[in-house]
Amino acid sequence: MEPAAALWRGTVTALMLVLPAGLLNLWLVSGDSDGSRTALAMLFWVIILLGAGAGGWATIRLCEVAPISYAAASAAIAYGLVQGGGIIHRLIRDKPISWLAFPFLMMLMATCGMLGGMLARRWLSQQHAES
Repeated sequence: MEPAAALWRGTVTALMLVLPAGLLNLWLVSGDSDGSRTALAMLFWVIILLGAGAGGWATIRLCEVAPISYAAASAAIAYGLVQGGGIIHRLIRDKPISWLAFPFLMMLMATCGMLGGMLARRWLSQQHAES
């Protein structure tokens, strides 16, 4: 498979976990005013970060020659798509937007995607060594 196709499939893989977790986080946790659902919010964040890692894993797993930056990009693109919807939602509802947080969170997602890609590359090298 071509690296570009693997990148987009990795993005879709990340979206399969990131989008539902993000929507559930928005629906269940964002209305929490007394902080009683903090543990639930942390669980959703872990799922989102695992989704980013899964996207990076899928990118490298589908194309062994893809650069590790493609694994990071698949997670960052998934974050950008989901957060773009979140920005539109906040603008419609006239809620405040923390513009400074978006690039930092995108870098965190890219880092998790890169970690997933590195783990996939290591797993693939072990598979080749065994055969």
